[in-house]
Amino acid sequence: MQNQNLFTSPRAIAQIFAHTEKPTTIVLALIVLVCTAYSPAISQAVQSSKPNIVLINLDDADADILSSANLNAHYPTLAALAGRSTVFTNAHATTPFCAPSRAALFTGQYAFNNGCKTGAAAQPISNGFPGGYQQFKTNGHDDNEIGVWMKRAGYRTMHVGKFHHDGFDNTVPPGWDDISASKGMKFFNTAKFTNIGVSSPRGYQTGSTTYVAHVDRDHAITALNNHFSQRPSQPFFLSLAPLAPHTPDDSDITRMVEPKYASYAADVSQPTDTPDYDEVDFSDKPDHLQRRRLANSEKALYELIYKSRLRSMKSVDDQLKTIFDRITAAGQMGNTWIILSSDNGYQLGHHRMYAKKDPFHRTTNVPLMATGPGITNQQYGNHLIAQLDICPTILQLAGASIPASVDGKSFADLIGQPSRSNESTWQRSIMIENWADKFLIGTRFPIAYTAERYYDEIYVAWANGQREYYDLETDPYQLNNQFDGLTTTVKEQLAESLRNFRKQDVAPTITMSSPKRGADITDQIKFAGMMEDDSSAMASLLTVKSFRTGKYFNGNFWQDNPAQITIPGADPSSNINQWQATIGLFSETTNNIDYVQSWVRAMDDSGKVGPVAWTTNIIRDKSMFARFNPTVSGKTFQYKTQQINGYMGKYPNTVIRIVVYDRRTGKYFNGTTFQDAYVRLDAELLPNNRWQRKLNLPSGSYRIFLRATSGKFYQRETHRADIRVK
Repeated sequence: MQNQNLFTSPRAIAQIFAHTEKPTTIVLALIVLVCTAYSPAISQAVQSSKPNIVLINLDDADADILSSANLNAHYPTLAALAGRSTVFTNAHATTPFCAPSRAALFTGQYAFNNGCKTGAAAQPISNGFPGGYQQFKTNGHDDNEIGVWMKRAGYRTMHVGKFHHDGFDNTVPPGWDDISASKGMKFFNTAKFTNIGVSSPRGYQTGSTTYVAHVDRDHAITALNNHFSQRPSQPFFLSLAPLAPHTPDDSDITRMVEPKYASYAADVSQPTDTPDYDEVDFSDKPDHLQRRRLANSEKALYELIYKSRLRSMKSVDDQLKTIFDRITAAGQMGNTWIILSSDNGYQLGHHRMYAKKDPFHRTTNVPLMATGPGITNQQYGNHLIAQLDICPTILQLAGASIPASVDGKSFADLIGQPSRSNESTWQRSIMIENWADKFLIGTRFPIAYTAERYYDEIYVAWANGQREYYDLETDPYQLNNQFDGLTTTVKEQLAESLRNFRKQDVAPTITMSSPKRGADITDQIKFAGMMEDDSSAMASLLTVKSFRTGKYFNGNFWQDNPAQITIPGADPSSNINQWQATIGLFSETTNNIDYVQSWVRAMDDSGKVGPVAWTTNIIRDKSMFARFNPTVSGKTFQYKTQQINGYMGKYPNTVIRIVVYDRRTGKYFNGTTFQDAYVRLDAELLPNNRWQRKLNLPSGSYRIFLRATSGKFYQRETHRADIRVK
């Protein structure tokens, strides 16, 4: 409790109140009191028997940006915090992507349990998997998450900053007494919703010259002021979620920087001296990640992003100083736990990657530091910790019960005493997953995977069936994918452990990302999506039905009875799996337009079949059929050459075949004579989707069968006509 960055002078304390929107009489009185004399009464204010808790969850802050060197060089408040914290160096986001990571943090559950797996299901890159705030509410988490649990434990709850993703509906969530939610990714002219310092909750824009960190700082101070003046003996839980160092929703990267820091650290450059930066030999990485080495323009962009991220964190450091000073002024810092982390790490050219979602260490590894009453020195712990472990940790520190639904493990006993548990055995493994694709310099990368992270190993099962394994003790930069060199036994053990991680017994789920609902089918149709199961999703069962004919497609032809096309997954040994099949679908309608509904269900290794994913599409000018002209059937030909003709559909490369059967002898006409074996004769194709076939049949009675075909696909129904020749 000696650090001047956390416990400042009376004049500095008085300056805090200048940040409040509308100082109350009580606030003004405190200013006078503090400025007149630093009264011991302030530092000895009434304290709760329970500790206060401050959670700081940064946005895209990798462990490198908060390295000891950067803290000491740029961030005095954070350096002071780290100086009296236990710093955990082996902490990881279980879903290294903003929205699902925050859902996991608030529920203490893996995304495969809480159901919030992506930023928003409607986004094409989400592959049909659910996510976002509305999904969070739909799944019942708004009434069953850390804010609610802390309120039940007697805490006043406050949240300031980014709040989940996609679909925040400008209502005060049940878990939060005070809320100031930032929406979108703009550092200026930010969309906000708040009930702090206003007569009624409202949404508004901050203004084009107002920097979001200042708004968040002021709202946090106002919430704390209200709390200290109204209920000083009640413990508080303050959740802070700064926007930095996430890049802005703006074409100008520098718009994430507060103007006064626009030229800060001009001589600082992005560290690029580790071998994973622009990795030289990338041949061991999965095929779908392969890309050329970084262009100079990319390196320049990453350099600008690095500096902008570093500069934006300066404002966070200032914001935290003001908030910490206010807690100190109320005499509450000695009874306050502080935990700082991030929703995911970040790549800036390492492994030729950018941003997040991938399973490399730089993306999953998050900064984690924690301090509290009685902790005055810095310690380090390398225990394997999941970011979702923060939830039960906070609940334990608060003396609250930890719901049975929570997957995380509390590390509260390690804070201040990391040596009390063996680092390598404290937690056997955690799961890291991603369901959504990502864009990298304009190219979409399929990047869904399930990974099991051990203390110093990681095994990655990509949805497309490719695998990675790294021994991080000998290969900390993940330069050598050792999976192919493992024995069959070890490979099987890794796969089995990964499959068994999810302790569930549920039906498999499936998504259909292709074809897009409502789209026209112009040629071959690609059915594709993702399957997911607690164990192994083995196959997808696809049903395609015609609206016009009521028939079902079986992969080759249409039939009257329901038919399923079985499509195996890319690799059924993983929890998340791709499925796809390209089918030359056609219609049998005579007007060359049909509507088809397709639905698919996943089947797992225990035979369970899951819920349906579906789409409806239009087939235009892809009809495959053959018909006789109405004048053919029943006709009697009185001349030697008989011309049989008709019309057909527009499916490309269609062939029209006929079979001529002698009803008296039971033999088949081969174009010249009759034979016992079945014979197909090709018709001549004419313009305007017409066909004809000239025959030289002797006198007799004949039945002619007609069928259209195109490669492996064909019209199952054969049309027939009866003729006579005199």
